[in-house]
Amino acid sequence: MKPSIKYIVNACLLLATLNAVAQDSLFVNQKDSTAYVAPKVTQDSLVSVIDTTASIEIDTTVTRIKQKYFAIYLSTDYGKLATTLAQLENKYEFNMGIQFSSHLRVTADYGYSKLSPPNAIENGVYFSTGNYYRVGLDYVFTIAPKTTLAFGGMYALATFKDEGTVEIQSEIWPSLSQSFERNDLQANWVEFVITSEAPILNRDNGFLSHLFWGIKFRFRFMIERPRPTNFDVYAIPGYGRTFNNLVPAANLFFSYKF
Repeated sequence: MKPSIKYIVNACLLLATLNAVAQDSLFVNQKDSTAYVAPKVTQDSLVSVIDTTASIEIDTTVTRIKQKYFAIYLSTDYGKLATTLAQLENKYEFNMGIQFSSHLRVTADYGYSKLSPPNAIENGVYFSTGNYYRVGLDYVFTIAPKTTLAFGGMYALATFKDEGTVEIQSEIWPSLSQSFERNDLQANWVEFVITSEAPILNRDNGFLSHLFWGIKFRFRFMIERPRPTNFDVYAIPGYGRTFNNLVPAANLFFSYKF
């Protein structure tokens, strides 16, 4: 038998055998139109047929490449920096995040604020100055290449002081001027945070490929704060005004990913 005919016959026999394994039985039409059911092909018979027709090597080794999700994020709130440089307010904030899986990221924040709300005291001035710290956990989704959306929660603590001066001028009665200063104040709260982040430029490598920007929406829920009897605390660094136990806020930030 010629080699080409032999290969064709062997290939047909192999295909027929594989088809029999897939269907569990093989039906053959005889000349007398009677149906014949071939015996079920076992693994041993399949190996025997393959050995008699051709020598086939199957490499069953599969190499799986695990994607590395570990990354470190360093970021800053450029909205606060802009107001500080413009001398509108004096505050700044820095953030750090460590992503250790495809969806989980630990976050930590540090900030400083010197707040002076214009309407805190009707006839005077008010200042609240101090530091604040936050720690939390984000659950991160990838919504587009290099673009993420994260939902998370944070616990926050502020250590601060406040001071104010009240002045009442009168042409009939003696003018009144009274000052107060309170140190070593503390407040704590929790936050629900939504973060959206995207690359500044669509680069695959280089320094600019690691730069991101985004926005954070925060919903702050006060747990505990000081409540002096003479004049209530009007603003808390990192939290804002104390007129409500739920305070929404938004942060604009730049981020560098290592």
